[in-house]
Amino acid sequence: MIRLDNISLAFGSKIILDDVSLHIRRNDRIGLIGPNGAGKSTLFKLICKLADPCAGNIIFAKDTSIGYLPQEGFIFKKKTVFEEASSAFDNILHLKTQIDKIHTQLEDTSVQGEDHLLLLDNYAHLQHQFEVINGVKVEAETGKVLKGMGFKESDFEKNIGTFSGGWQMRVALSRLLLQEPNLLLLDEPTNHLDIDSILWLEEYLKEFNGGLIIVSHDRTFLDRNIARVWELEKGKINEYYGNYSFYETEREKRRELQTARYINQQKKIKEVERFIERFRAKNTKASQVQSRILMLEKMEKEELPENTTEAVKFKFRASKQSGVTVLNATDVSHKYDGHLIFQNICLSIERGEKVALVGQNGSGKSTLLRIIAGLEQPHSGSIKMGHNVLYDYFAQEHAEKLNSGNTLLQEIESVAPFSMIPRIRHILGAFLFSGDDVFKTVSVLSGGEKSRLSLAKMLLKPTNFLIMDEPTNHIDITTKKILKNALLDYDGSLLIVSHDRDFMDGLVSKVYELRNGNIHAHLESFGDFLEKKAANLHVETVKSKTNTSSAEQEVGGSQKQQYLFKKEQNARKRKLSKEIQNIEERISLLETKRKGLDYTLSDTTLYSNKEKSLEINKQYKVVTQELASLYNKWELVHAELESFRDN
Repeated sequence: MIRLDNISLAFGSKIILDDVSLHIRRNDRIGLIGPNGAGKSTLFKLICKLADPCAGNIIFAKDTSIGYLPQEGFIFKKKTVFEEASSAFDNILHLKTQIDKIHTQLEDTSVQGEDHLLLLDNYAHLQHQFEVINGVKVEAETGKVLKGMGFKESDFEKNIGTFSGGWQMRVALSRLLLQEPNLLLLDEPTNHLDIDSILWLEEYLKEFNGGLIIVSHDRTFLDRNIARVWELEKGKINEYYGNYSFYETEREKRRELQTARYINQQKKIKEVERFIERFRAKNTKASQVQSRILMLEKMEKEELPENTTEAVKFKFRASKQSGVTVLNATDVSHKYDGHLIFQNICLSIERGEKVALVGQNGSGKSTLLRIIAGLEQPHSGSIKMGHNVLYDYFAQEHAEKLNSGNTLLQEIESVAPFSMIPRIRHILGAFLFSGDDVFKTVSVLSGGEKSRLSLAKMLLKPTNFLIMDEPTNHIDITTKKILKNALLDYDGSLLIVSHDRDFMDGLVSKVYELRNGNIHAHLESFGDFLEKKAANLHVETVKSKTNTSSAEQEVGGSQKQQYLFKKEQNARKRKLSKEIQNIEERISLLETKRKGLDYTLSDTTLYSNKEKSLEINKQYKVVTQELASLYNKWELVHAELESFRDN
């Protein structure tokens, strides 16, 4: 569908992509992985033609349609949530407007004779078009997707400007899903979604008939939605065929092999250098010395794998033990502007318990945490902390309380005990602040960076009860792992709001769910709780499909014939698409093999072994011939597929 040939891109001296070649095939499910700042979002912009490469070409199949969800910067032209989401069906809505206009003209008694007949004919033609493209689906499909994204029907007619950036992102994602492009590029799609909406989105993407490329720090979301990984590192992209868990295992194996190759190459280099030094002055060895010097110059140097923060380990500072009961909330109710958020909330946390608080966005989770932390007073009810409870509270807006004049190093040193001073740089590194970043002032940090710094500071304060609101929103998968291990080792109690399923699984042993203004306790693991949610969602999805199927049975005879004809065409198109995918996979495999043979043939020592060099050249010729045949076959199959789309 899309082919990137030898793409290079740099911003000043910073190399983003270095001679990268890739295939994006129909129905590919790809996770784009890489450290912050590696260029993942930039690669998306190249694919969407929002940026141009410095070198190389991007080739698109004729029918390629791309839907791109950026992390921010959404632009809306319509007024209401429903209008914006349904603008995905602009062609259908335009047709509906024409039909309504003609209908109004037909009701005008002054229009008679031939003009009336022409209007009737035009009306019938447009009405037929409307039925063929299933125009009545606009309202039903738009409503279904918006509800899946967490909107209530009462939100549909509200102005988009009244919603936060997170909810505006949901409108943009809804519009994108309704457009049904054949390639979706999703940049951190789960950042502003609650668990219910993430589960719904996963169910939707299962049925999505197109390709996906996802940038996400949500490991579970990646595992469930991808079958291939692109790892962007130092301007190069390494491909792994499997989900994220497979990638992690395979990456470790590759790094071990890379380290071994580096060590072996260094040994070989030292041996050659010793030979050169030993015989440099001898005329009888001059040609051999020169040959080895040339070999060293041409040798492609192996590199050690990049250092990661995985080796960093730390613990939250311990304080004196609390009493058996850490928190008691009794009949807590709260209102905003006369609107009841929740009522008669009762919950308790015992010493050492790790508890999750979940619920749809807008259900009042963050408000309840602020009340528990003493930052707001409830409308009614009481909050009581237990004996000797020493707590700390983390939230995204909490980051604004940092001292803007301090450097990062000074800010974290201000709360660090003397014994932790030597490890401060390690802790900052784990939260993605490395090198000279630690000397930046707090005032120049983004909102996400301030949140990460606040989280790092939290590690250094002695507590026995942590209250955390979405602590993983701005950290990568590796740092999440470090934070999770620190929380698992934490001896105190924990109350946490998070939609990150991999982070929460195995961490908490009790779940409180805020739903419809009430609290529901689930005395089970987070994984068990999610299984029940997913099962309920699946049942609802099946019911919805059954209802849709029943409605489709009412379609008239002519539409049924069109449906059967389209079904036959679609079956052939799917077969051709699958054949193209198989050809492209074989091409990718052979191109990788040819690169390896190119590398082998560039080694001058190969030609000292005539038999081996002949065998390698023979393999190279076979691979090249098969590639030429596959390219030709791809053109023929693709041309047939295009003929369907042109009709």
